Amino acid sequence: MDVQIRSATSDDALALAALRLQQDRDRGHAPRPGFLDEYAAAFVAEVADYHVWLAEQDDGRPVGCVLALRVRKLPTLVWDGRAEWWYVQQVFVTPDRRREGIARALLETVQQEARGQDVRHVLLSSSAAGRPLFEALGFHEPSPRLMEWVPPGSGGLFGA
Repeated sequence: MDVQIRSATSDDALALAALRLQQDRDRGHAPRPGFLDEYAAAFVAEVADYHVWLAEQDDGRPVGCVLALRVRKLPTLVWDGRAEWWYVQQVFVTPDRRREGIARALLETVQQEARGQDVRHVLLSSSAAGRPLFEALGFHEPSPRLMEWVPPGSGGLFGA
């Protein structure tokens, strides 16, 4: 694997937008005019709420990314400080670089950073293709207490 993984910043907004566009097109979604600018502007506005890592080739070409949304609870008497958990919103590797360990390296970076920041848990929604990797990294189905409400017609977070 000849890639470097680094934290992404707002300066990487267009690179991340291009990866998102490629991921969505790979899933059969048609592009729409202005999407790159729309995504980049939204990312810049929200970057403080995310932990994001970018995988780049030696020539600087982005070939993968992982975005984890930070969720922080308000203080309670149960926990000292503010409990934090992360929702992995996107894991993507370009088709030409898949099956090289890049997604694994990105997720291991998430896990290492989460341990270092006392994150309570990391949650993600898995595709069938990603499930073996996620399970190999220690992800499992959460407790039966996790529930979802889906407004009619919205599709929901977990694809109801």
